[in-house]
Amino acid sequence: MGEFDEREHEELAAHGAPTPAQALPEWSVRARRELDEDCLLEEVEPGSLEAGRVLGLHRTMRTRASLHAHHLRQLATFFREDPEVRGVLDDAEVTALKVAAGLRCSYVRAWAKVRDAHAAVEWMPLTFTYLRRGDLPEEWHHYLVRHVRRLTEHQAREVDAHMAGVELPSVSQDTFEKHVRLAVKLATAGSLPTPPSRSRDVEIVDVDTETGTASLLVTGPIPEIQALAHRLDVASRTVQKAQRTALEAGAEGPLPFDIDRDLAERGKALSLRTLRYAILTHSIMDIDPVEETAKPYKILVTVPATTLLGLDDAPAMLDGMTPVPAELARELAAGEGTWQRILTDPMTGAHLPVSATTYQPTSQMRLQLRLRHPVCAVPGCTRSTAMAAEDDHIIEYDHDHSGRGGQTSLWNLHRLCWQHHQMKTAGLIDPVRDPHDDPEAGDGTTTAGPLETTWMIDREIRARARENTDLLTPHTVKVLERAWRAHQHAHDEATRLHAENRARPRQERVAEQRAAALAAHRGRRIIPPGPTIDATTPPF
Repeated sequence: MGEFDEREHEELAAHGAPTPAQALPEWSVRARRELDEDCLLEEVEPGSLEAGRVLGLHRTMRTRASLHAHHLRQLATFFREDPEVRGVLDDAEVTALKVAAGLRCSYVRAWAKVRDAHAAVEWMPLTFTYLRRGDLPEEWHHYLVRHVRRLTEHQAREVDAHMAGVELPSVSQDTFEKHVRLAVKLATAGSLPTPPSRSRDVEIVDVDTETGTASLLVTGPIPEIQALAHRLDVASRTVQKAQRTALEAGAEGPLPFDIDRDLAERGKALSLRTLRYAILTHSIMDIDPVEETAKPYKILVTVPATTLLGLDDAPAMLDGMTPVPAELARELAAGEGTWQRILTDPMTGAHLPVSATTYQPTSQMRLQLRLRHPVCAVPGCTRSTAMAAEDDHIIEYDHDHSGRGGQTSLWNLHRLCWQHHQMKTAGLIDPVRDPHDDPEAGDGTTTAGPLETTWMIDREIRARARENTDLLTPHTVKVLERAWRAHQHAHDEATRLHAENRARPRQERVAEQRAAALAAHRGRRIIPPGPTIDATTPPF
């Protein structure tokens, strides 16, 4: 740890944080005993192998805590000295992209790391000193940071002061967590709670790729959620009553909310639970007076040919990201009147391109762009491009001289979330692709693998990203190869037997066929027409 101790001492002193040489506040909450090596080994035989292991684990814990403090210090310094940010958390997007490139994590995760590091180092220097010394375990510090994320700077400093009065090197984890919760309550006492209106949200949760199901979580003020539940209950009971009346009357034609089209066969109305779901998912959403978007949202389900043929049960892929069970994929495919063929490279799964000659990508190109970029193309960004994303020209399209600027081709296109599209327009991030991969500039052939994009972040950091590929193509190729080998083997075996049979004398083959025919009929009982032996009366 000596490599960075001296430098960190200087940085801590420069920002007003206590260095190890400085005295921390006196402890108002003390442990029963100081946690030293003798205390650790009380329940272990001195000098034994277990004793050495216990001490080794404890020293590793202290080293990990110090390394984590060094990591937080690096992130906080990176953020504070980034010229594009100047220490303003609301402008940390560029820093997050740089951090994501260095840590090989998502953009969202990098932004969270920057935020936590800033709070830990700048707002809570006292507990950070304990962490840096190795007196505060890394997991304990994670627990502390999680509880102050929604606090203001002043409140976080109050929590830091309270926790510095606890004998952190020696107290138990239970005591530490109790005081964290107490410190947060004391720091937020008297502050107004967050209005429920700010908690309105709808998100997809609990995605189960084995059963092909997911849940929609709706969060909001209690009265609004209760009103929504009441309206769903009233609507579902009304529809259920209409279904029962129609079934009892034997009405012809479609029944209301018959989502599986089997109510007439079942002869029973849907349950209230199913009807609530049907009303939520199959009702027309009234957004008057806002005009409905001209481009309706579409989901993309890519089904391997082997799954459709029943050769195997490989899953389909929803938007290239989420596996869908084979049976559900076949059911979805059977319900569609039109299928679109997507060609992929058999080795890499890269999507083979289509072309266009206009500024606006064609529908086929937009389809492929969604498959190639189910999430934003910027390295580390995980925002879905199904909605609120834009098709972007890597080399800008020249509207005045279309032959001079970047062309509308899959080589020159990708999909970006609105935020990173704005950052690209502002020149904060800049993508570049290898011109040799452009079929328009070469011999017309395309690269076998996915296109790779090099991103310059703030003109200083370079990161690379590849397009999404079809993950099931290699599996499908293997299944087709096995089926072809089985067909070839059966064909070769049939050809061999046919050749052997033709080589035999004709009289031998005729005699063998006659013997087989006689054997097939031998033992059969021929019953003449007329009444049977057991019949008591004539059949007429």
